[in-house]
Amino acid sequence: MEKNSLIKKYFVWIGLVICGSLLLSSCKDKDDNWNYAMSNQDFVNRAASSNNLEIAAGTLARDKGTSETVKNYGIHMITDHTAAGQELKGLAAGKGWAVPEELAEKDRAEVNRLNTLTGATFDREFAQLMVKSHQEAVALFETASANNGIPDGDLRQWAASKLPTLRHHLQEAITLRESLGQ
Repeated sequence: MEKNSLIKKYFVWIGLVICGSLLLSSCKDKDDNWNYAMSNQDFVNRAASSNNLEIAAGTLARDKGTSETVKNYGIHMITDHTAAGQELKGLAAGKGWAVPEELAEKDRAEVNRLNTLTGATFDREFAQLMVKSHQEAVALFETASANNGIPDGDLRQWAASKLPTLRHHLQEAITLRESLGQ
């Protein structure tokens, strides 16, 4: 009887080890940070805030900019980043990720700062912010699109598909900044 009890305990223990291993490996495929630069949700949060920053700053540029090139670049940001935001929401909805509408604190501070400016100072600071924010966005999307960037393959592919546009926006922002004498 004692021998049977030991055998049962052994099989229970082996079963627990196997179940634990299976549970851990199934979690790895969903959304964790094991061997990845960031989780899927962290990327979605950061990408959404970056996107919303471009829209908010673009709206300010459209409404407050003194230069036609600044106004036009602002409209361009509203259009492109609104479309990208809709794509992200569609992808996230199918995966169960929340897409925040609000800006991250650092992005909100940038928009608030920009909103206090007027005239040529606004134009110059807007252009500078567009360079900085697109540099950060390119770095974020490059990290996410790498093989070890984020766990979800569809989200990783989406991030990679946005990189050419983000790089183009960055180059346009650099040109805009230079045209304003910076």
